[in-house]
Amino acid sequence: MFSRSETDLISHLKKACSTEETAPKRKHVRACIVFTWDHKSSRTFWNDLRVLPLQSDEVQTFKALITMHKVIQEGHPSTLIGGYKNRDWINSLARNFPADGFRQYGRLIREYDNYILRKLDFHHVHRGFNGTFEYQEYISLMTVSDPNEGYNSILDLLALQDAIDDLQRLIFASISNQKQSECIISALVPLLTESYAIKR
Repeated sequence: MFSRSETDLISHLKKACSTEETAPKRKHVRACIVFTWDHKSSRTFWNDLRVLPLQSDEVQTFKALITMHKVIQEGHPSTLIGGYKNRDWINSLARNFPADGFRQYGRLIREYDNYILRKLDFHHVHRGFNGTFEYQEYISLMTVSDPNEGYNSILDLLALQDAIDDLQRLIFASISNQKQSECIISALVPLLTESYAIKR
C-alpha cells in the first residue's frame, strides 16, 4: 500500500515523463526533488522511475532523462548515490533506440544518457561535490592535504565540461530538424546550470 506522498510522486513522474513533445513541467519535476528531501532518500524516486514504460516511447525516455538530471542536480544527496546504483538501468535506456528513432530522438537519448552516466561517475569519485558542483562547498567540506587531488578534480571537471559542450552542440543541431523543439530545448536548462557551476 502506497502512502499519499508516494502516490503523488508516481503521478508527478508520469506527468513529467509524458509522451507529449513538450518540456517536463517544472512543478512535476520540483515535486520529485522535494520528495527526495522530505524523505531524505531517493529509493522511491528511482523505483518509480524504473517502472514507467520508457522503452516504448522515445519522447518519454528523453523527458525521463531530463527529469532524472534535474533531480540528480537538486535532489537530496542520496539521489546521486541512487543514480550510481542504477547505472545499468540508466545505460539500458540508451540501448532501446539504437538508430535515430521514429521521432529522431535516438542519438539525443544515447548522448544524454552517456552524459548522465559520466556525471554519476564523477560524483562517485569526487563525493564532496553536490549535484550542482558547488566548489566552495566542496573545499569547505574537504581538507585537501594533497594538491594533486584538487588538480585531478579540476581536470575531471574540465572533461565533464567538454562533454556538456558536445551534448549542447548536438541539441542545437537537432533543434533545426524538429518541428516540435520545446522538449529538446528544455534539456539545455540543466546543462547550462552545470556548465555555469563548473566555470565559476
